[in-house]
Amino acid sequence: MIPGIFTVLAIGGLLGLRHAFEPDHLAAVSTLASRQRGGSLWGAARLGFSWGLGHTVTVGVIALLVVALGVRVPPALWPAAELVVAGLLVLLGGVVVWRYARGRWHMHLHAHDQNPHFHLHSHAQNAGHAHLHASADARRSLGFGIAHGLAGSGAIAVLLVAAAPSAGLRVAYFTAFGAGTILGMLSVTLTMGALVRFAAERGTRWATVLHVGSALVSVVVGVGLAWSVVAG
Repeated sequence: MIPGIFTVLAIGGLLGLRHAFEPDHLAAVSTLASRQRGGSLWGAARLGFSWGLGHTVTVGVIALLVVALGVRVPPALWPAAELVVAGLLVLLGGVVVWRYARGRWHMHLHAHDQNPHFHLHSHAQNAGHAHLHASADARRSLGFGIAHGLAGSGAIAVLLVAAAPSAGLRVAYFTAFGAGTILGMLSVTLTMGALVRFAAERGTRWATVLHVGSALVSVVVGVGLAWSVVAG
């Protein structure tokens, strides 16, 4: 039986939503989102959308090469990409922990227009408080999304696109899968942004614990991912 368009859209959307909640995906965006000043929901949403967009673009390019052009992707690409992602996760979390340990970052309370909120500060160049605020970069989140699209889970997504019985259903499935992935990651980063806001209202210690905790999780997930690839 050939599945109907609504069935394909539903399956693609649900699988894309589920795809966003894989541990390595969560670790990357949670570490970035926990840096948002005062729990900025708009900034958190930008991170989630950027990650989902980067992931979708990569999967789309590979699916086009494989399904439409018949290009054979080297099997070694997928584990190599997973090792790259693992290294990026360890680097992302490790830098955060290292900077806190060296006293180069800290959470600090500001009051602009009588509206107190927290910023993540860097003391890399100046020990005082007359310095720029550190902020998560949506371009960095976009880069992580692109890298994750090349990893092994991206290969599964490409295979699922190729499994659709017609060109129209392949396009429908890919569109739904991409939308589901973006929606899932938006929910993750918005939740993290809300947690940052909640923690910031209770003091710098809680905001710091959330940020450093997310970084430690990123390191652990990165090491676990690398081990799983190396162990075969």
